[in-house]
Amino acid sequence: MKGITGLSRVAGACLLAALSTLAHGAEAGTSADELLGDAAFVLKQIDSGQYAAVWQETASFVRAKYTADSFESGLSQLRKQVGAVDHRGWASVTRLTYSHDKAIPDGLYANVDYATWLTDGRVVYEKLSFQLGSDGRWFFTGYEPRPNQGGVPQANVAGK
Repeated sequence: MKGITGLSRVAGACLLAALSTLAHGAEAGTSADELLGDAAFVLKQIDSGQYAAVWQETASFVRAKYTADSFESGLSQLRKQVGAVDHRGWASVTRLTYSHDKAIPDGLYANVDYATWLTDGRVVYEKLSFQLGSDGRWFFTGYEPRPNQGGVPQANVAGK
């Protein structure tokens, strides 16, 4: 009888774990929807000039490379290049694994690329890059506005 009770407890625990996984969605960092939500949130902060808030959620290797002031100044200058935004739509989500790269720490990275329609009728492209942290959260690593989608290096750190 003890064996059956123990087995029932294990089965019950497995069922609870499975239901918990379904209730919370995919494992942290694996959901494209989560990444798109994070990117949209960062874009809202950038659009409203909350560069210090973006700095606080930036990957540690970026914060080690740039001072808060230089990061905020650079991000501000990049955003000014874009101009007045009418609306955006995400164009692609790309995940990249870096290993043994001198400029970028090993890990999983992602780029979210947006097609952005400006109030003057032009279309530009904005790329936001992220690093997956050990806690399963995506941390901002870079922003790059550009006039077209082609020929852009991946995972541009802090837009520089």
